[in-house]
Amino acid sequence: MGSRLRDTVRFLFELYCEVSPGDQVREPYIIRKYPESYKNEEELKNLPKFTFPCQIEEPFVQLYSFVLTSMDSKYTFCFCRYDPKAKAALVLLSHLPWHDIFYKLLNCIANLLNSPERGELTYFLESCRSRPPMPGHTLKVTYNAGHSVFTCQSPDAKLPSIPENNNLTEYFSALDPKSMIGLWAALLNERRVAIVASKPSRLSACVQAANATLFPMSWQHIFIPILPKHLVDYLLAPMPFLIGVPKSVMESVRMSEIGDVVIVDVDTNELRTPFHDVESLPPELVTSLKKALSDKNALGDAVSRAFLRALVCLIGGYRDAIKIENGQLITFNAEAFVRTRKNMQHFLRKILQSQIFQQFIDERLGLLNSGRGFSDEFEIECNHYADKLNTGSGQRLKQQYRDWAKTVKKEGGAFFKTVKDKANPAVQSAVKTVRQGGKNMKSAVKGLKSKIPKTGSRPSSINTTDDSRFSCGSATPVSSDSSDSSPSHDPPPREPPPPLPLDLLTEMEFLFDNKNAQRRDSFPNSSHNSEISLPDKAPCGSVTDLIKLDDSPTCLEDFDPLKCRDKNVEQIKSSTDSALLHEYGLDFSQFAFEFPASSSTSARSDTGSALPKGWTTFN
Repeated sequence: MGSRLRDTVRFLFELYCEVSPGDQVREPYIIRKYPESYKNEEELKNLPKFTFPCQIEEPFVQLYSFVLTSMDSKYTFCFCRYDPKAKAALVLLSHLPWHDIFYKLLNCIANLLNSPERGELTYFLESCRSRPPMPGHTLKVTYNAGHSVFTCQSPDAKLPSIPENNNLTEYFSALDPKSMIGLWAALLNERRVAIVASKPSRLSACVQAANATLFPMSWQHIFIPILPKHLVDYLLAPMPFLIGVPKSVMESVRMSEIGDVVIVDVDTNELRTPFHDVESLPPELVTSLKKALSDKNALGDAVSRAFLRALVCLIGGYRDAIKIENGQLITFNAEAFVRTRKNMQHFLRKILQSQIFQQFIDERLGLLNSGRGFSDEFEIECNHYADKLNTGSGQRLKQQYRDWAKTVKKEGGAFFKTVKDKANPAVQSAVKTVRQGGKNMKSAVKGLKSKIPKTGSRPSSINTTDDSRFSCGSATPVSSDSSDSSPSHDPPPREPPPPLPLDLLTEMEFLFDNKNAQRRDSFPNSSHNSEISLPDKAPCGSVTDLIKLDDSPTCLEDFDPLKCRDKNVEQIKSSTDSALLHEYGLDFSQFAFEFPASSSTSARSDTGSALPKGWTTFN
């Protein structure tokens, strides 16, 4: 249980491939892929059958998606474009859930394949398969002999809106308020839910949008946006699931075998359920939600915000159950949470047992205990709701968090040692793994030092040049500026040392997050755009690092962990970083790794120049 998204994403997309639907003799298969070096055999094996889960008879182009779940429960998002005239589907695999961006990229690829410049495809894919654009940057790739441009920006943290969000737009146009509320209530109760449709584009969109209505929670059980016919037995699973079932596949299932399942037929706008989930919700909440969803001309985030405000009414009181004591871990009091809503205590006791709510609480506590805090649309709506009721719950939590922050600042690393000692076994095991990784890295660095040829002495008083810091194989002697008048004897010329078999900077690239963030994530000719923000982090000031555990001036009386004020994202440095790394066995300071701005700029320029001219720019 936990987030299904990966913490580190190296490429905008992992794989591009073209999949044939096969025929009566041969099953769907991959025609070609890029890059050829992609070797995830399990994904390559399942990809064709998920791309064509059944016979697609639609005469128009279909854009749809599905997910592949790894052994560690992380999602790989797969985006498809199938044109019946082309006799093949274009597929992109990515670790990012950026549906609209990848549908746009698939359309660009299709246009390129249908143009006289189809030979540019490899260069176009190579240029797009770079690091995802950071907030404030735009990825631009020209193609079709310079006549067309693909642009990509990191999605912001705003709620999905109509018509910009394809999934929500399709979902809202397919179902009426009664069906949407019934489906939402079933998901809150973690039922076995099957959404049925004939078009794969509408099917996957409705499944993804239904999951999005749970924000800030997310579905934690079986999740299959489009069910292939060979996995139809998943409908017999006794545990909760959210599955999109093609109508042709559903027709092959005996309803008497699948038991109590909530079925939503998107084509006929029909919801069938053996439960009374809507009746378990407060009547005034259902009435308000139905009214907000009745406007079929709704634009913007009106639909998303209607579901969000309904969740605030249900679980927004969790903040009154947050227990903050100086010098202790921040915890959650379940009984105090139930008492926050007197007219729905039965529902709250039930949702306490759900995995979607447990994951939400664990995530919030993790952010608070790490000192990062949080501020998203849900918390802002919670503030508005508390102000409306004049409960003052938000202000109490803010003041308690301020006091807790001051204590953390005073105790410094000692507090985090307490956190580590009181952590559950899973966390302790993770810390042990990280410590062992640090020891292995130290051994690797020591081994690297032993491999560097020593062709001369280097006095410690001489500063190492920027170039030599990036060139571990450079062993050019450096003479000291000694006042000794004795003649110097130059050593005989020697052959240049052989290149080292290890590129330490590449291997350790992701270990240095703060010091060389500019070296890894900034691009030539880049300019910042304050309107773009990380999808999983709200703007800085009260979000990215609410509690600074260093000696820099702080304004604890001003910061607000639950509201977002400053829209400019800025990187905050902490002098305690090295102490915490040492605490967990990851002290790299002894190796004196530095990344000057001048050298990093040079390195970035060299990287940028290696790309085909006129293909990829970042601004």
